[in-house]
Amino acid sequence: MVSTQLIVAANTPGKFNPNRSLFATGGTRFMRKILFASLLVLATSFSLFAQKTSSDKLDIFGGYSYTRFNPGQGADAVSQNGWDTMATFGLTRNFGLSADLNGSYKNQNGAKNSIYTYMFGPEIKMPNDKGSLFVHGLFGFAHDNVSTDVLGTTVSASDNAFATALGGGYDWRASDVISIRLCQFDYLMTRFGSQTQNNIRLTFGITFHPKFGKGL
Repeated sequence: MVSTQLIVAANTPGKFNPNRSLFATGGTRFMRKILFASLLVLATSFSLFAQKTSSDKLDIFGGYSYTRFNPGQGADAVSQNGWDTMATFGLTRNFGLSADLNGSYKNQNGAKNSIYTYMFGPEIKMPNDKGSLFVHGLFGFAHDNVSTDVLGTTVSASDNAFATALGGGYDWRASDVISIRLCQFDYLMTRFGSQTQNNIRLTFGITFHPKFGKGL
């Protein structure tokens, strides 16, 4: 994974180039614009649909996330802790579209590593009286940033990569408006450095089922 390469370079004089940051390139600025536009369109769609919907069409999740990254190239796997948020727009009782944002963090050997994923995709839901089992396939990209102190100067570098998450979980229905996500497991694949990293991600938290459109 790029994070391992950057950490090694950050602690090796002459190998670390802070100008490598992809946020300084035109291609990445364009990618950021696409991301922001997608989020805006998705949020607008949720809002317009909610005005015509009584209930159970929008699920909003937030919680803790544990990710086990496998950099490859002989490097040891890295455990990172962070957060996850997901919004799922139900097109039918059993099928919807999800937007997932995740951030995970690790401080190691004087370097601070932050990895963010931005993914979208279909979700299949299998509800019952006590909750809902779901599976999804999410696709998007990941952003990795490493910063460290070199001879008293803070330098950083970053990279972007394709990402996909395949998995699912179970929401236990605590009330009409709140469910507890007992567990969500995802196989998370990233493609930093044109190589495949096979990772796993576990997520726990609370899912809200807003009723703001009821009666309209």
